[in-house]
Amino acid sequence: MEAAGCDRVLALGPFFDYQRNVAIYVRRLVLSVPCLTSGKRGRDMAKAHSSVTVCGSAFGTTLGAVCAYLEGRGIPAEKAYVLRSVRTQLLPIAETLKTMTGADAVFLSRGLASCRVVHAQRDCITEALSKIDSKYGHAYTCLGATAAILTCFGVMAAVPAHAQHLVNDESLVKTLRCAREQLDHWRSSCASMPEDGWAALAAEGRALRRATDAARLASYVYQDEKQPAVLIARQVAWAKLAAFPPNRTVDSMTQRALVRQIETQVLFRGATEAGNSGDPTPRVVETVPLSQISEGRLLSKRQRKSDAASDASSSWVTISSNGSSAFTSVSGGSLDGELIGRFGGL
Repeated sequence: MEAAGCDRVLALGPFFDYQRNVAIYVRRLVLSVPCLTSGKRGRDMAKAHSSVTVCGSAFGTTLGAVCAYLEGRGIPAEKAYVLRSVRTQLLPIAETLKTMTGADAVFLSRGLASCRVVHAQRDCITEALSKIDSKYGHAYTCLGATAAILTCFGVMAAVPAHAQHLVNDESLVKTLRCAREQLDHWRSSCASMPEDGWAALAAEGRALRRATDAARLASYVYQDEKQPAVLIARQVAWAKLAAFPPNRTVDSMTQRALVRQIETQVLFRGATEAGNSGDPTPRVVETVPLSQISEGRLLSKRQRKSDAASDASSSWVTISSNGSSAFTSVSGGSLDGELIGRFGGL
């Protein structure tokens, strides 16, 4: 279990100055669902720490790593803003997961802030993690590779200058494709990886393939879009729908058909059409998406009624207009130096 956490691949390197000392790595994470407590402290909390249910593996990163990657811009109450923004980006995925069936849906649900990395594996995670108050979330909450990448791009693109750079560099498609390539060539240093681990790896790889195809297609379909922020938002939205397709069965048997529906754009036209949409019963029952990111404490009454991302975007625009050096692009063109060199270009 400990050895599994030592194997990692780079998913996101620095795009901007404030990210120079942070990165997001994907690992095989062994996950647990913490037991519920009665709300008391002391003995009750000690019991919760000693009693966990291991629910299997997922290939992804931690909430703490994602927050550390997105922090550092000097926004007032930045930690709360980042957590709100992450939750806002994950909400549409959580809703579609309720309508998904198939083996992959279970694995993808584990990577949507519903489980935590087991204690035995946490010492292997050596990259920077943001400290998160337990009232709002947990630094070792798992985010699957696909969900984490799309979340980071959704948050970064809230700044017009950031969006311009990400569009010019075709960063989203490059990042998704590089992540998929690395998972496709995953080699475990352990003597053997359990069947659950291989299944989790395959599910995440298929989600990355669908997200890559959808982001590339959106870039082509909306190539005449003059506003970079709108274009990157459409890429992220299409990638989310493709990676987490609503009202679909998602597994190895349906992958080819889903890829075809992406190519023909049927998936995007029929996202809310009949299927399982008339049945409100959640399909994924093993874990509860977003259960590890508090909603009640994190969002005020005003923010529950409005889009938290809109508030965040206005803050970013204000800071950006002041000419903060935190928004300077890293020389070398985001991931070009680290990832494209590894795979020989895209």
